[in-house]
Amino acid sequence: MGNLLPSSLLISQADDYIYEDGADDDLDGVFESADELDSDLFDSSADLTKSYNRQRQLHANPGSQPVAKPRSNAQKPTANTFSSVDDQVAELSKHAAKIRLDTVKQDHGREKDKADRATSELVLDQRTRMILLQMINRGLLSEVHGAISTGKEANVYGAVLFPTDESAPVQRAIKIYKTAILVFKDRERYITGEHRFKAGADKGNNRKMVKLWAEKEFRNLRRLHAAGIACPEPLVLKLHVLVMEFLGDRRGYAFPRLRDARLTGEDVEDQWRNLYIQLLGIMRRLYQVCSLVHADLSEYNILYNDKQLYIIDVSQSVEHDHPRALEFLRMDIKNISGYFRREGVNILAERAVFNFITAREGPVQEPALSQAVEHLYEIRTDVPETDEAAAAQEVDNEVFRNQYIPQSLQEVYDIEKDIDRPVNELVYKNMLADQVVAKEHVESADEGSEDGSSPSDDSEDESRFEKGTPRGKKHEDKDEKRLHKLAVKDAKREKRKEKIPKAVKKKLVSSSTRKKK
Repeated sequence: MGNLLPSSLLISQADDYIYEDGADDDLDGVFESADELDSDLFDSSADLTKSYNRQRQLHANPGSQPVAKPRSNAQKPTANTFSSVDDQVAELSKHAAKIRLDTVKQDHGREKDKADRATSELVLDQRTRMILLQMINRGLLSEVHGAISTGKEANVYGAVLFPTDESAPVQRAIKIYKTAILVFKDRERYITGEHRFKAGADKGNNRKMVKLWAEKEFRNLRRLHAAGIACPEPLVLKLHVLVMEFLGDRRGYAFPRLRDARLTGEDVEDQWRNLYIQLLGIMRRLYQVCSLVHADLSEYNILYNDKQLYIIDVSQSVEHDHPRALEFLRMDIKNISGYFRREGVNILAERAVFNFITAREGPVQEPALSQAVEHLYEIRTDVPETDEAAAAQEVDNEVFRNQYIPQSLQEVYDIEKDIDRPVNELVYKNMLADQVVAKEHVESADEGSEDGSSPSDDSEDESRFEKGTPRGKKHEDKDEKRLHKLAVKDAKREKRKEKIPKAVKKKLVSSSTRKKK
């Protein structure tokens, strides 16, 4: 039985990361922000309107003279008079040759050409290049190489750091999120409803939304790394540029995706089965320890090397209390089940996998996780022996994928109907707050039936829900109220007998005050 670690503790354990929240003050003198650019456009349009109106007045009567001279104090762009900005640009310009995106590191077995992966113009705008130059100037990186992978939301580039102690170079991965052309336009459903991002996403400002997206992945990677899940370690975050640990060999070749993995040997089927068991354990630890659901788990977002799986691309991951967390979890289970089924693995039913991941009782560390999955294989009763049974199992999986699962009691349709059903038959049984009491109650009922006890036990259980005597004086008996009043009067009468008269009490108080003076 592993100990569950709260996500706040996991985050507090990672103190070696550099997170520069909105630290673009040093870029304000070099580049204008999007808001400033918009204001300049509005100002120029206003000046154009004024100029048009003046020309219209002049040409309304060709022979007439203008009443007033047109103003010639139009706003002109101000020159850069800050010497610090010039010094910064001059200091960073010497590192420009270290961003070499034409040298792409990729496996020799792949048939893709470098031109197919040359997407630098799509991501590396002037601001992004300045951020990379600043990282090189600070010693976080030494050189930036070509693209490792490209996606709809970001590109990943390879980089290298040459230590000052002449040790072996350290490989780095730089994930740069696209800010100009946003192909991934469905980010809002992964952010809205999560308490970490209550403000939501600003649809009108692409840079702000992408910055929030990068921050989301940075936080999620910290949780995974602190929980011991194999993933790239996040190092530095600067606006939409994330520097991470490089998952690959020393020469700069990245680990292949699980989709591109080629397993060899006589026990290939056992290797795929072990990878499937390992991935189920990672999903449970991700849910129970990190309080996250990947929300885009597939063979394309998992790296493989030497019988080990690495989880990547967690920018869209949500916490398990997100309104759509269970929907995303079932989608992840569907993706990995379909992939491993195509690889010849005898997979578990999707409903059993869902219950295994969401059950609060159970191990969260290896090797106990793998043993728990093996136990599921031993007790499974859903093995299809005929084509009809296989079709019925597929129908059950499809029903489970579309089944409504409430995450709170307010979302339950009919509570009275669910009360009469056994707890194990409820699809949201792992979402209940008091699992232990419900389990003990079911076990005690089973033991009572086995001992041959009479059905009167049910009436005793129902007696717990009977209402007691209502509180309040209006519900009391009249005779009891009359006796209570008489008793109170007698008590007050006896108390008045021992009461000191006011005149005597006043003399005692005045005499005591004179003695003190």
